[in-house]
Amino acid sequence: MLANHETHPRLGLAIATRTFGSAVARNRIKRIARESFRLNQHMLPAVDVMVSARDAARAATANDLRASLAEHWKSIARRR
Repeated sequence: MLANHETHPRLGLAIATRTFGSAVARNRIKRIARESFRLNQHMLPAVDVMVSARDAARAATANDLRASLAEHWKSIARRR
């Protein structure tokens, strides 16, 4: 997370091919992260947020991923 000079938060995604292998798995994580960011960006300050998926995300359910991201968004909002 890094403050930006815009009036809104921005999202960056780093989903490694080595970690997830197939494009289907990578795109699933990206879709969930983008949707979660879209729904929660109203409470975030003007920051650049980078999401980097780990091995555990491959086996996690969509609900687990959404819950984890929601906690991260809340943490970012509290810090700023």
